[in-house]
Amino acid sequence: MTRKSQTPSRRLPLALLPTTDGIRQCETRLAFSASLAAAATADLIQDGLGSHDVSDVPLPMDSSGTLSPASDHSLLDQAADLRDTYGLTGDGQTIAVIDSGIAWDHEAFTSPGQGVGIGPGYRVVGGWDFAEDDADPYDDGPAGYHGTHVAGLLAGQSSELSGMAPEADLVALRVFDDSGAGSLEWIESALRWVHDSQNDFEHPITTVNLSIGAALNDANRDYAIGILEDELQLLHDDGILVFAAAGNYYANDEITPGTTDLLYPASSPNVIAVTSIDDGGQISDFAQRESGILAAPGEGQGSAVPDHVFGWDGTVDDYAALSGTSMATPQVAAATVLIREAMIASGLEPTADDVLQRLRDHASEHQDAETGLTYYSIDLQSALDGLQPSGGSHQGDDGGEGETAVSASQVTTDHQSQQFSLDLRDGMSLNVRNHDGSEQAYLLTDQDGQIFLDAAGGSDRLEILGSVGSERLRLSADPNSDVESRLIAGGVEIVLRGFEDVQFEGGGGSDRATLYDSSGDDLLESRSGDAVLSGVGFRFDVRDVVRTYVHATAGGNDAAYLYDSDGDDTLVVQPGFTSLRGTDSSGASLFQSAYGFESVSAYATAGGHDTAELYDSVGDDVLSISPTRSMVSSGGYQVSARYFENVTAESASGGTDIAKIYSNESESQWHVAAGLTQWTSVDGATRIARGFDRVDAFENFQPVSLPLGFTPQAAPVPLDVSDQDDERFEDATRRVFEQLGF
Repeated sequence: MTRKSQTPSRRLPLALLPTTDGIRQCETRLAFSASLAAAATADLIQDGLGSHDVSDVPLPMDSSGTLSPASDHSLLDQAADLRDTYGLTGDGQTIAVIDSGIAWDHEAFTSPGQGVGIGPGYRVVGGWDFAEDDADPYDDGPAGYHGTHVAGLLAGQSSELSGMAPEADLVALRVFDDSGAGSLEWIESALRWVHDSQNDFEHPITTVNLSIGAALNDANRDYAIGILEDELQLLHDDGILVFAAAGNYYANDEITPGTTDLLYPASSPNVIAVTSIDDGGQISDFAQRESGILAAPGEGQGSAVPDHVFGWDGTVDDYAALSGTSMATPQVAAATVLIREAMIASGLEPTADDVLQRLRDHASEHQDAETGLTYYSIDLQSALDGLQPSGGSHQGDDGGEGETAVSASQVTTDHQSQQFSLDLRDGMSLNVRNHDGSEQAYLLTDQDGQIFLDAAGGSDRLEILGSVGSERLRLSADPNSDVESRLIAGGVEIVLRGFEDVQFEGGGGSDRATLYDSSGDDLLESRSGDAVLSGVGFRFDVRDVVRTYVHATAGGNDAAYLYDSDGDDTLVVQPGFTSLRGTDSSGASLFQSAYGFESVSAYATAGGHDTAELYDSVGDDVLSISPTRSMVSSGGYQVSARYFENVTAESASGGTDIAKIYSNESESQWHVAAGLTQWTSVDGATRIARGFDRVDAFENFQPVSLPLGFTPQAAPVPLDVSDQDDERFEDATRRVFEQLGF
């Protein structure tokens, strides 16, 4: 993908690295900045304010590859130890990074088996660029780097970097433009986006990192709080933990003489503020502070940066050291992700308050030598005291201390087809029926670690009866995949091996199922709460599950059919990703998604008022919209949406895109503006195309002229056609209508 800026530069612009006057201006007009939260500026250091002022200019890592100070206070070291001991990696959670974007093509964000990219299946699973209003929140030059550095500390992983939670998913929300300028409105939109989209991914958004901020005064305090505080309150009520950098101007008398005041939003009661400590565990000279604040290492922290920072070389593998409370904040945010993971693995269902309280209860108390204020540094190992997370879920484990291995080969001596029934409704019991009709029953009582169910051979069926609690099921049909089938129920992980036919009955609760295809041609049929993924030699059937995520990435030509609920549903279509979100008659939230399918058909026939949102790819796309069916085709994929009342299509990702809107009404209502065409039917249904290079309109098989004032992005070239060409065109148009179901 072509980056938005390709200008090599190591000198960061004053918009992101303000001069002294710029920071004063920030106070009066409330300009949010990533660098105010990250560090003082090189300009101020050059003005002789002292070496204790922190440089926000990324410094290349030395040849030793050391990316952070090695000390007892290093949270990165603590997290690495927990990975080795307990296998805690952040898997199962998504962290939203509201910042300058993420260079998602950096090697530190490589997804095993997928490479680098953005979207489902990648480390950066999605996001939005609020500065440029598109779906590519890339950390662009010349000012970009800050969000990538923060993301690397959160969840980066490479030979040069090991972030806190390297298997957590990331969402990039860009609220700064290429020059480093941001706005309250963009941040407000990003916070609202997190609320609206928190459950739209395979793993829910549990955590938000805000390494940004602004200094408030009497003139702008009410204005800022009036814009952002309701969204921050909303996320607090959602149970999403929001962490914000305290600020870095404590020792800078040129900016705010002697103040300890936190930046906003770190000062918000709905946000957890984080300050920086040095290698000795003392609050950094530059860092803002208040009584009871959480602290983490923030000096000389190494992490990923985009390719443009040290001059473009075409390989996105650069790392740099930065200092600031911005670097401390992601470490504390990711620490709560690991604590939540450990609590869930121990059979608990923690709330956000539970996770935060555990973090605080086990933190180490210190006193600031300068002010006498109390602050707390994070002790992850202590926070796990009393918990019993499993010792990691590494493939190839054969059991051991704390693990119970139950295999078909131990139950029966033959390798014929067997039927397993796992009942979670009252405890955990297993029944095995052999091909000769004999049965064995087991009560699984050792729940301190993993349990292994291994079907030794033949064609084996597993039926799972879920409890009223929440279960998480993952099934893979590809024996060569790195993804292992497993069930998490009541804090116990059950590894499933060798089952070709699996049926899961949810039984209630907020159940989640993730299904992976085979290397052949597979078929998905997904309805409200139910989904069946099948192919040669396998069938996965999940029922009464409120959230399903189905991946078709192993190969073959795969097709998906999605059906709506009887409530109001919203279909979202992006290249390689389709989701359908709605509610059932009881008001319960439902979510279906399909990743990587070559062909997807979505139907809205069950009732309610349904909406479809269609987005283009980076290539050339063709959109066809009729009253009953909308189609998007590009390259190797095609998506069809039928019977949705309202359809909106957006072209913003690139390529030369064409929209064709068909009406079978003789007097359709058309609204046309620059970059927008809307058709409204007599019953109020709408069809909207935004940003397309060309829009063609048809009524009753005939092309119609759009209203005067239409200004397309690229005007179509007039054609000199003969009568015979007109007849061919009309004939082709009629055939299109027939294909659309007219």
